[in-house]
Amino acid sequence: MSDTFLSIKNISKTFGSVTVVDDFNLDVARGEFVSFLGPSGCGKTTVLRMVAGFEEPSAGQIVVGDKDVTRLKPNQRNVGMVFQAYALFPNLTVAQNVAFGLKVGGVPKAEADRRVGEMLELIKLPVSEYGDRYPYQLSGGQQQRIALARALAPKPKLLLLDEPLSALDAKVRVSLREEIRAIQKELGITTIFVTHDQEEALSISDRIAVMYGGKAEQVGTPFEIYNRPATKFVANFVGTLNVLEGTVADAGSGKVRVASQELALAGKLNGSKTGDTLSLALRPEAIALGARPGNDSRLAGEITDVHFLGSVIRVRIGVGGKQISLDTFNNSSTPPPVVGDKAEISFSSGDVLVLH
Repeated sequence: MSDTFLSIKNISKTFGSVTVVDDFNLDVARGEFVSFLGPSGCGKTTVLRMVAGFEEPSAGQIVVGDKDVTRLKPNQRNVGMVFQAYALFPNLTVAQNVAFGLKVGGVPKAEADRRVGEMLELIKLPVSEYGDRYPYQLSGGQQQRIALARALAPKPKLLLLDEPLSALDAKVRVSLREEIRAIQKELGITTIFVTHDQEEALSISDRIAVMYGGKAEQVGTPFEIYNRPATKFVANFVGTLNVLEGTVADAGSGKVRVASQELALAGKLNGSKTGDTLSLALRPEAIALGARPGNDSRLAGEITDVHFLGSVIRVRIGVGGKQISLDTFNNSSTPPPVVGDKAEISFSSGDVLVLH
């Protein structure tokens, strides 16, 4: 990658006989926002802590800029860290919390005060109104903003965020993640964001590293991760997925049989032979109830469930014992589907993912 700023090379971490991170590699460009996404226990926070210096790698190398920081202490890396639990000092005011790293770094008071004022303006909690308050006098979202300002005050080269929004309610999470992304873009700071929330990762990242079992299953843009998953795990973990079992009826022509119905998937079989069993996946938004222009594949079934969700109606169709979910927009002039009715779904063969 051109202009690589952070390079994580062959990093591994073991605790006794347990390998938590296994040969993890990633290059991050200067100013890039990269999310580590994965389930609990996949190793994403451990990688972050190794970059921060709170854990020492069992193997591998971490380079920030042109400096090998693998064995340096956290305070020698010029890295800002925002924790899940805020980690604010309860006995210090907002201004004192933000100034803490500056004070430890020996920044003169006048300059530190100016920097605190800048940071509090940046997070929209001006020092004139919030500077003398204590953490207990703030909401959860405000406390996390202060934690972000404290991490940014010393002008770190790299910003690390460890699930900073997980303790907040849904509405505040959405608002704050947008603010974090806006601040990151304004400052141009290289950022690693750890989350288990796929919507967060998809909405604010330049790239995403999907992790599982201590490894990076796939690294790519949100569009690539969602639309072109490289592994079965990524396809199932990111977004909602309909998975059907199919049997290759004719490898030569690309025909696959699903619940006694045939689909033409030429160019999708990747060397599969006639008689092979395949897992076929479709995103709900790729499926239409009834015919749709451009859709060259169809399956017949029966409506088994209908959920009215306001602007969207979520429909489930039973096809050969499997349930297929799709979302259709609510149209007040069109009656919703009825459970028990026969139905046909259509989709483009190009939208079918063959999982291996």
